[in-house]
Amino acid sequence: MSNNNLFLATDLFLAIDQGGQSTRIAIYSGTGEQICCYSAACATTHHKPAPSPNEPSAYEHIEQNGEEILAGIRDCLQKIQQHLGDDITRIKAASFAGQGSSLLCWDNQTGEALTPVLSWQDIRGEPYLNNIPLTHQQTQQLTGLRLSPHYGATKMRWCLEHNEKVAQSQKENCLSIGPIVSYIFWHLLDSDKYSNKNSNKYSRTDNALSNGESSSLRTQGTSSTHSVDTRVRGYDGALSLVDPGHAQRTLLWNLQRNEWDQSLLDVFKIPRAVLPHCQYHNSHFGNLHLGDHTIPFTASARDQGASLFARGLPELDTCYINIGTGAFIQRLSENLHAPEGLLVSPLWLSKNPSDKKYYAWEATVNGAAAAIIFIQQHTGLAITPQEIDSALELNPAGDCYFLNAVGDLSAPYWRTNLQSRFSENLSSKEKILAWIESVIFQIVINVQLMNALGDTNKIIISGGFSKADAVCQKIADLTQAYVHRSDNADATVQGAACMAAGLPQSWKPVLQEDVFTPQQNLELLHRFTKWQSAMQQWITP
Repeated sequence: MSNNNLFLATDLFLAIDQGGQSTRIAIYSGTGEQICCYSAACATTHHKPAPSPNEPSAYEHIEQNGEEILAGIRDCLQKIQQHLGDDITRIKAASFAGQGSSLLCWDNQTGEALTPVLSWQDIRGEPYLNNIPLTHQQTQQLTGLRLSPHYGATKMRWCLEHNEKVAQSQKENCLSIGPIVSYIFWHLLDSDKYSNKNSNKYSRTDNALSNGESSSLRTQGTSSTHSVDTRVRGYDGALSLVDPGHAQRTLLWNLQRNEWDQSLLDVFKIPRAVLPHCQYHNSHFGNLHLGDHTIPFTASARDQGASLFARGLPELDTCYINIGTGAFIQRLSENLHAPEGLLVSPLWLSKNPSDKKYYAWEATVNGAAAAIIFIQQHTGLAITPQEIDSALELNPAGDCYFLNAVGDLSAPYWRTNLQSRFSENLSSKEKILAWIESVIFQIVINVQLMNALGDTNKIIISGGFSKADAVCQKIADLTQAYVHRSDNADATVQGAACMAAGLPQSWKPVLQEDVFTPQQNLELLHRFTKWQSAMQQWITP
């Protein structure tokens, strides 16, 4: 955290990053330098309810407390206010980045949370997918995503059918369901830009992504010149709002039309009236009041998308990779049609018609740090950074590979019916090498698919596994791209602040980087080729 009075002579921007483990709120200058940052922890609980007639095979419930998260945000904002003092007036705009697939239900008259936050990890709605008459390919054509219980639709359906408070609120026409960003905006922001608090009318502005979203609820408004949103609002006229990135992760949002998709709502049996109102990424979501200072909230995005903007507008020839529990690979694109096996997500859909629309081609690789327990069981070794570094120095002559299905085999293969296995006669350390290289190899396959956009010349890498120099070097050698490692723990909140600032060209933060230059590595290339051959046999029925 820095506090340089030099920056306080310039405009400042506030950003909220609401993540799975904590909420971070930071202030940045117009060049991307952090002024201060505060955080509040948010706990995640895991419990498995006893089976019931409605749920004979009870799934683990993975939840957070929405009110606790909201209280943490308010506490951080108070600290920001105390830190800046009179310079609070220099904050010109604010933004939000959050967990894309976590959601909750609340009463849109009182703001009461009716359910906990159902984490993106919570898959209690998975049985509903058995009766969904859609293939993965059809779903991806509509949404950019594949069918998955990690996304919001099945969780929403579960809440509607299993929670009495939710059912009662729906009967009383005061139910809202949405990503946690929508709940936070409802509570945190003054939405008087959109409504007259003495009436229940809402005239659409150019912020609205979709038309015809009005629904017949408790109160209806009329207008001779504007279409009117009849959605029930709270005591201060607050509307439930959502940006395209969070909306997509419900699996109910149409990527082509930028609106809720009625056919998906019908399939998942989600009433349109309970969903947030879709906005653009750079809409005016409302106003935040800190003391006597009013701050417009001018941007909102999903956390993984926001992280790409930490350095400013992402570069077209660059892949962005984060390797933690799993690996997440993204590349900026203006093309909605990605190669088979890759996902497509909205990064920046602007309310200004003349602005370019930016999307991300995405891929996930499971079985990175998520496989540590599995590897420990099969090696008898404690998986430490030292053991990983030692294993990465090996260069075995014979077959040494791991077919990694820990957490299921993800992009671009997408298989759920495979069992992980090693090549034969490996030592414990060779198994560790094979595991790490299985993650590297699958990352490289996805980077190669993304080369349909043009050669990848640069990779920006982060996350725990990237701390091993050999991991970065091997990725550089196989992709023939320069790998830049920057351990920027604030990438998401910094990217969100860049969005609040309007993606200025002046956003050029100073970052410490290690750069790995691609080299020829014939032994590694040989193991990569062997792994590809074994993978093809493994996934072929």
